[in-house]
Amino acid sequence: MMKRGVHIRKGSKHIKTRVDLPASKSLSNRLLIIKALCKDNFIIKNLSGSGDTIMLQKSLENTDSINSIDINDAGTVFRFLTAFFCVLKGTRTLSGNKRMLVRPIAPLVDTLNELGGKISYSGFKGYPPILINGTTLEGGKASIDAHISSQFVSALLLIAPTMKKGLELELKRSVASEPYIRMTLDLMRYYGIESEWDDNIIKIVPQKYEPKNITVEADWSAAAFWYEMAALSEHAEIELMGLQKNSMQGDNAIAEIYENIGVETTYLADSILLRKSARTIDFLELDFFAIPDVFPSLVACCAGLNLPFRFTGLQNLSIKESDRVEAMICELGKFGYEFEYEKPAVLSFNGLHKKPVKKHILCETQNDHRIAMALAPLSLLDFNLNITDSDCVNKSYPDFFNHLKNAGFSVEDFWNNCNFDLNLT
Repeated sequence: MMKRGVHIRKGSKHIKTRVDLPASKSLSNRLLIIKALCKDNFIIKNLSGSGDTIMLQKSLENTDSINSIDINDAGTVFRFLTAFFCVLKGTRTLSGNKRMLVRPIAPLVDTLNELGGKISYSGFKGYPPILINGTTLEGGKASIDAHISSQFVSALLLIAPTMKKGLELELKRSVASEPYIRMTLDLMRYYGIESEWDDNIIKIVPQKYEPKNITVEADWSAAAFWYEMAALSEHAEIELMGLQKNSMQGDNAIAEIYENIGVETTYLADSILLRKSARTIDFLELDFFAIPDVFPSLVACCAGLNLPFRFTGLQNLSIKESDRVEAMICELGKFGYEFEYEKPAVLSFNGLHKKPVKKHILCETQNDHRIAMALAPLSLLDFNLNITDSDCVNKSYPDFFNHLKNAGFSVEDFWNNCNFDLNLT
């Protein structure tokens, strides 16, 4: 099967551009579930145009006519629909691509069934595909292992107000990606749903969502790749439109992180301005357990800067669209960067760099949008990059490569199949 790839070059290490970032996929997906659960209609402005959000929107718009849904690789969509279809009358099958079929779903399914749900497995126990018989959930007390994915928790919280007894959810073990759970509760509060979070217990009584129009903020996760570019440049003035300082998105933590590694953030009325600044640290230690989506961009950036680091909290990155730690180790190894990986949670880099044999680097995305976008900025370091399967960015940021062109990068298409080798030297 022929797939599009891109050649990327950047003659100058100066960047001056203005970027209309995509709307937040995380906010958009939660809002679509809330809208589907709300008795009255409301308007969502600036809804994400990502592949995941389009998939979710189509699935929700055709609940009466479709009883079998293949969501491909959209993990958030799979988890949110698992909970949503559990409280919607009818019988439906949820499936996905090969990668999705090895991503665990058992913690969510077990908890939903504990609350009165009727979900069974169509294949291997604990994994998609699943068969869902919709019903009204009794609700009450339940528990879930929150260590694997915050999306399991968010999926339960979104439907909690519809349960007869509401929900008292105990979060077992340490909570993965906690800011995403707080985002869910903040959005629910905007739509009239009150909640209590005391220690490891979240309580939500039966309530009704209240209609209210909203405009979706731009995506801080997408901003991470522009922060990476600013840090790797010699001079940068990058205005990112639609971002706010007081954001529901936990990935806005990157502004503070990058302040230490060479990027200054100025907050404007409806945007932020990134400028190249002096690096203030010689070693970076960072825990990604709360912000896993920014790992690929930060590991590529620190490698490109030859900045030694010790990254922890990586244990859940193996169940993303790819095994992101292994993928980044493999792809960055082609550039001459070597790492020490203490599986499953710790990655270290000593700051040393061996120059690669080839001038042109052929990078495999492993069908992972964040891998592709994290590697592209390394073209600022005089590498000619060749990134396969570049259309994978459609999952979250369809205009990424067009925005690179607008910022002065040379981006040219090539077509290849999975076994094609450019054999560049």
